[in-house]
Amino acid sequence: MSGWVAVRLIAGREIAERLQGRVIRVMTLLTALLVIAGVTIPGLISGSSAPTRIGLVGTPAQALAPSLRRIAQAARVRVSTSDFADDAAARRALAGGRLDAALIAGPSSARIESEQGISASVRAVIGSALDGAHLRSELALAGIPLTKVLPALTPVPVTVAELHPKAPDQAARDVAAVAAALLMYVSLAMYGGAVATGVAQEKTSRTAEVLLAAVRPRQLLTGKVLGIGATALGQLGIAAVAGLIANAVVHSARIPGSVIALIPAFLVCFLAGFLLFAFALAAAGALVARQEEVQMVTTPIMVLLVIGYVLVYPAVSSPNAGWVRVVSFLPPMTPMLMPARIALGHLAWWELPLSALIMAASVYGMVRLASRVYANALIHGGPRLGWRAALAIR
Repeated sequence: MSGWVAVRLIAGREIAERLQGRVIRVMTLLTALLVIAGVTIPGLISGSSAPTRIGLVGTPAQALAPSLRRIAQAARVRVSTSDFADDAAARRALAGGRLDAALIAGPSSARIESEQGISASVRAVIGSALDGAHLRSELALAGIPLTKVLPALTPVPVTVAELHPKAPDQAARDVAAVAAALLMYVSLAMYGGAVATGVAQEKTSRTAEVLLAAVRPRQLLTGKVLGIGATALGQLGIAAVAGLIANAVVHSARIPGSVIALIPAFLVCFLAGFLLFAFALAAAGALVARQEEVQMVTTPIMVLLVIGYVLVYPAVSSPNAGWVRVVSFLPPMTPMLMPARIALGHLAWWELPLSALIMAASVYGMVRLASRVYANALIHGGPRLGWRAALAIR
């Protein structure tokens, strides 16, 4: 049996075993539902935000309508106004849910009535309109012509010059960077852990000894990693397609081109990161003597994964920092930081090919290292081996 045929058979066996289990189907469904919820719920919430409905009771309050709308527009606060003849009609509208607030304004005082209160921004808009009306009234009573006073009360126009303006889709880029890192972390931890657990089960149950009678250790290791990796990619692909379809149906958000370009980059980074961590975790799983020791031997590798995920947050805040550029080329951190930097748009043209070369070399080196440890430790009986002892066995 040729090498690739053996690898393909072992990978097919791993895929079939996982697809037959109920856990993978449930996890795939839950992942797709979580992605759909993450896409649709923000759009539904933002789409359901209605303007604050203000009832203007009496002539003094109704005269404030143009000023209220002008101030609200400048403050980017959504309000709508309607006129009421008396307090009783406004209170009936409040009780019936047709109003959010009722404004009763008199010559020297004003009152806002509401069933459950109003936001501070709406209160500020109403206060500004009342202050302006009071000022104009006092000036008129003092005999000062408004034509002379109003120009002095006109706000001085202020222009803002942004030396380093943010991209219009910066918020979407930030969310995509964090979401990609979270999805990467969860996927690598879950499926990398499955590789380590599977290797440990085969060793402790002596199944590996039977398999090694037909295939070589490297073929068995490669087939297991590729089979579990193909299952993981399929699950992620289903979740990504579900999210894109949900976004197209509900029109939750216009996905920037940088985020769409992140999908193939994310899959490539996931594949490279999975191979790097999966081969390391497989070697760690072969070291154990009992199933309960899997978590102990995989913890140092998982710590690197956690560090890479945690570093994404300061990287989003300071994407141009020198340490971000340097650390993103370190192989254990690349699967997390490179997709984030692609989403943020802070990546030179040469950085992606260079990181790909570094990751390819790292994966190759890890395959050779893990294969040696795997071959030496898989058939070793007795207590748990250390990394140095596993490498020293001939």
